Amino acid sequence: MLKNPFANIHSRRKRDRLADIRAVFFDVGGTLVTSDLGHLDLLHQALLAIGYKVTRDKVVSANDMARRAVARRRRRHADRMDTGAASHMWLEHLTAALDLDLAPDDLERELASAIRMVETTSPESLDPDAHDLLAGLKRRGFRLGVISNWGEDLPEYLASFGLSRYFEVIIASEAVGTAKPHREIFLRGLSALDVGPQHAVHIGDDYWADVGGARNIGIQPVLVDRGREDPHADCLTIVRLGDLVKLL
Repeated sequence: MLKNPFANIHSRRKRDRLADIRAVFFDVGGTLVTSDLGHLDLLHQALLAIGYKVTRDKVVSANDMARRAVARRRRRHADRMDTGAASHMWLEHLTAALDLDLAPDDLERELASAIRMVETTSPESLDPDAHDLLAGLKRRGFRLGVISNWGEDLPEYLASFGLSRYFEVIIASEAVGTAKPHREIFLRGLSALDVGPQHAVHIGDDYWADVGGARNIGIQPVLVDRGREDPHADCLTIVRLGDLVKLL
């Protein structure tokens, strides 16, 4: 997407603080737990895992072209371009640019599975800000939850990092039969904490799954972009997980 009018909203400005938030949901892979792979690296590795012999440079170029196409359509038809339509259009353009033979819906499912496989086989480490951030938010009275595209072992995985104690609800896509960006998994989180979407924020590193999915039902999204790989994101963006405290 073009930088304007969908420019990054820098988290350090006071006017960007989120108001009337009661619940904070987190993604896991790439957000609370990180690897050496950035978002575009994950996309590239996932495509290789599916069986497509594409270079990283081609993936970067195709992703940028697809995002710009979505931005152009949004500027012309903002009232008819919801997040679901934007995500589908991005997948269509990515598919065409890389000459992939999967339909967008099939590609979405294949990518979600392949990305998780890549994440689980890559060396992972807990974000250094995670414990202090979560403990501080809990002390301040925020209700905390996890919404992640993950296997049923997610509670045990979080416990291995000492994180499970912070969360009232942990929702893994495999356990509930629905994955981000689809609205059902976010609705599960809201229902579990008995909070409306206008009082919730979701933190994640994947624009389409985390930002798009949350926004689609009215949850405020915050994108974690450590490598500054997504300069066209039209949402609140932080480069360190700990910077979230400046927004809440």
